[in-house]
Amino acid sequence: MKKFIKKVLENDISESEKLKMLQDVAEKKVTPEELAEIVIYLKSKQAIKIDLFDSIDICWTGWSGLDRINTSTLTSLKLANMWIKVAKHWNNASSGRFGSFDLIEKLWYKIPNSKEDTLEEYKNNNIAFLYAKNFFPFMKDFAEARKNYAKPTIFNILWPLLSPANSNYQMIGCSFEDKMELMIEACLILWKKNVLIVRWEDWLDEVTLTWKTKVFELKNWKIKNYEISPEDFWFQNVKLVDILEKDIDKKIKIAKQIIAWENAWAYSDLVDINVKVALNFLN
Repeated sequence: MKKFIKKVLENDISESEKLKMLQDVAEKKVTPEELAEIVIYLKSKQAIKIDLFDSIDICWTGWSGLDRINTSTLTSLKLANMWIKVAKHWNNASSGRFGSFDLIEKLWYKIPNSKEDTLEEYKNNNIAFLYAKNFFPFMKDFAEARKNYAKPTIFNILWPLLSPANSNYQMIGCSFEDKMELMIEACLILWKKNVLIVRWEDWLDEVTLTWKTKVFELKNWKIKNYEISPEDFWFQNVKLVDILEKDIDKKIKIAKQIIAWENAWAYSDLVDINVKVALNFLN
């Protein structure tokens, strides 16, 4: 995988070659050591250096295949409103859905394009919007191949690990059950301090209200895994259909309600349980 990435970054190869190489590497098993090595290599090429050690970084992998609200973004905004320092690493939705970047634009938030603007936003509003394309512009070289491949790739699990903030705490939503242990072990190799990786038993890359959430936790250099339920945080179980939403206009309306601390029913509870899990992890 590292050879593939280096070849794309260092050589002018055709899109058909990129696609073929991406297909080949997608079929190979990656070890935690290899994943950590790729992260270190790509971080060495980071365009903007920024350290937000006192923040909690929140980032989901995407590719759950389910239309729903932008839970990670709304969780980040709600935590920031509670005076919790947050680093929100994001990208456009790779699967073509309505992603974090799209929501923030619709909510009329000003997206910082410089380190100075990012730090000013962080200082004034407790949140740093870290748009991946600003920090890793070279990743555009893989965009067309990933789009044409139209399946999850290692890049989905790379994005959270590549977060530029170097936060002391990180909460990652992962859609891929077979990648959770791989990611947490890579985090340990990378000397990340406190990492929480969550996944609903079926697909959702977030803490869910519908059933149990699987958790891998790295804290004090030790890894453990366990499950949590909505009842653990004083929430009721709901049906999956109650937290899904396909219509973009409705997603925006729900987001505005949640940000304004208005009741958006199960959607509010979905964000709030993710907020509570994050706060519990910080303590």
